[in-house]
Amino acid sequence: MKWYIVRHAEKEKGDYFNPILRHQDEPISRRGQLQAEHLWDFFSTRPVDAIYISRYVRTGQTVRYMSEKLGLEPVLDDRLNEIDNGQMEGLGAEEIEARFPEVWRGFMERDHDFYFPGGECGEDARQRIETFMLEKQKDNKDIVVVCHEGLIRLWLCHILHIPVFRRWDFRVDFCGIMELEFEPAFQNWNLIRFNHTCM
Repeated sequence: MKWYIVRHAEKEKGDYFNPILRHQDEPISRRGQLQAEHLWDFFSTRPVDAIYISRYVRTGQTVRYMSEKLGLEPVLDDRLNEIDNGQMEGLGAEEIEARFPEVWRGFMERDHDFYFPGGECGEDARQRIETFMLEKQKDNKDIVVVCHEGLIRLWLCHILHIPVFRRWDFRVDFCGIMELEFEPAFQNWNLIRFNHTCM
């Protein structure tokens, strides 16, 4: 069983606030569309049984070309949404430092988990990942998950059994692919590749 965790393609700049998500919900850009199509270069020779996406519009757009090629309808799962940064949405660094000094300290020190005011902490999002994994691995299928940079960094922390504040040590590029393989004998996930890009 192999899983491919993919960050969405490059997104447009601008105001695309979604009141249901309470966050910006930017579509992918023209360059993002090219990145998304190039994902097929990687997946055309690999078996894929199912595709899962977050509620953000850019994840569905990222996987559209590939899902049409595979004849698979992406399944929406809210557990794959980006970590909820609550009241910090859209704020610049100086404003965060002034309004939320504890959050700013946590971000700068990077040695402990912390809550985004009105949102989640890293551990909350990690638990979402864990419940998704425990549920889907019972299906024993090769799947593609298209989600977000912050969540993928937390996913890696979960796989490597390291504290969630270590997520700041990793970078995930647009359409970066993390490949995981399940090892039944040890009931463990092996990291095969991280942040592989196709263009």
